[in-house]
Amino acid sequence: MRDIIQLVDLFADLLRRRGVAIQRVNNASRLKTFEERLSKRLPLSFTSWLSRYSFESFDIEGISFFAWNSEENLYVAEASAPKNSLAELLLPCGFVQIGRPDTGDFDAVCFDSNASVRNREYPLVRIDHEEILCNQKVRILGALWPSFIKMMESALSRDDGVK
Repeated sequence: MRDIIQLVDLFADLLRRRGVAIQRVNNASRLKTFEERLSKRLPLSFTSWLSRYSFESFDIEGISFFAWNSEENLYVAEASAPKNSLAELLLPCGFVQIGRPDTGDFDAVCFDSNASVRNREYPLVRIDHEEILCNQKVRILGALWPSFIKMMESALSRDDGVK
């Protein structure tokens, strides 16, 4: 496995080559605000990503990631678990939403912090949004990636260097 910092930087370069608006920024205070609203800390790889880069929403490896580009963004908003939101049920159940499927579906793509893993490298799972809205229950539809690290490594392995 590559060093996490190097892997995150390579991933950022890949996204930039693909036309994603991304810039290197010190987001330590914004990340702290986000993590303070969570019951568990985020994966080390994801904190490395959020602490050093700002970006618009982008699609990769089956996931449409939320943008992380201002003081008010979906990551921080979702971590507040607004009334009648998916996060209102997801967060207390140990799921942190970071995006949606890139198909346009409204299901939640989340870190499953209930998993017992090393370095908090939680799996990425897809949660049925209709089950939450209709029955107030969290139902995992499936695992997407074993970790954010594995997702980045997959994207980089498929990269042909062309935009």
